[in-house]
Amino acid sequence: MTAQDPPKIFADHSVVFTGKLAALSRREAQELVARLGGEAPPRVSKSTTFLVMGEEGYLSDFVKSNKLKRAEELNAEGGNVRIIPESEFLEMADMESKAALEKKYYSLERIQRVYPRLRPDLIRYFAHWGLFTPAVKTNAEHYYQFKDLLTFRQIDELLGHKLPLRAVAKRVLEMRQPSAQTSLRFEENRPKGIVLSLQKTVKEPPRTAEEWYETGFKADGNPETYDTAIDAYENALAMAPAYVDAMVNLANLYFHKNDLPRAITLLEKALQLDENNYLVSYNLANLYDENGQFERAVQLYQRALLLFPNYEPALFNLAVVYEKLGHAAPAKSYWKKYLEVEPEGEWAVIAKEHLAEVNA
Repeated sequence: MTAQDPPKIFADHSVVFTGKLAALSRREAQELVARLGGEAPPRVSKSTTFLVMGEEGYLSDFVKSNKLKRAEELNAEGGNVRIIPESEFLEMADMESKAALEKKYYSLERIQRVYPRLRPDLIRYFAHWGLFTPAVKTNAEHYYQFKDLLTFRQIDELLGHKLPLRAVAKRVLEMRQPSAQTSLRFEENRPKGIVLSLQKTVKEPPRTAEEWYETGFKADGNPETYDTAIDAYENALAMAPAYVDAMVNLANLYFHKNDLPRAITLLEKALQLDENNYLVSYNLANLYDENGQFERAVQLYQRALLLFPNYEPALFNLAVVYEKLGHAAPAKSYWKKYLEVEPEGEWAVIAKEHLAEVNA
């Protein structure tokens, strides 16, 4: 993504999406069209000018979607619906396509072809332990840097020795240099994330806090533009010091840059401003967990669960933290609660394995 304000390239255009998008969710894509001056209605009509085919399904299905059939009917009647793949839409919007990301990073799908023991639920579990974090997350895929491949190989080899999952995670951490920084999966909050820069002077032509936020939002999905996103969110906060969404996103960026103190300070302030925001409590708990402050992490996970009792990531993470603290009974309780809420959830296999170990 570029950090500059894009031209209104979809002005006077009506853009409809069909199929599964690879880079964005449907809502995010529609919001992007609106920011670029266009309209994004849910259905194809005579006013439609673009039909965007989701890259995850474009030209892969023999059965045409109803939207595609309707667009072709309108064109046969003299209409002018331009049917394009998602990659072309992203290029028009000055964003990276799936093909471009595949050249720069390693997709999770590609990694799992090499290391088939790394099931999706195991990837999420080891991410919680801070063993790796995606460089880029899209609607359909996570992308990792070259340096993460060694970690994936180590995990795969240890899994081959039938070690318990906790033992695998601890062994990988022990193999790292003492000064190595680890990362923890961070829940996205879109319109979503010592704070020394909240009074930063804005040198560019005057913008509103919301406009600065939008600039940051467009830049924070790419590690190459993290600094630009940080400046934008800080400008938003300089103009609106209580802008909680900007605080959360800025904390997320500092987290990715391994600046945990700033990330924690921002989320603590966000929590003071919006004490009923369960995602703020959850994300802050993740940071304290990452920082080794497990008791504080427990308090915040419990706070998130008071606000959202069946929030399965908090149930799962709380069980893991209790295990780190050596508290088997509450850990067992929260594994059970997680399975009550999500008996077939994405981490259900792991939860069952942990319960089996406790009961053994």
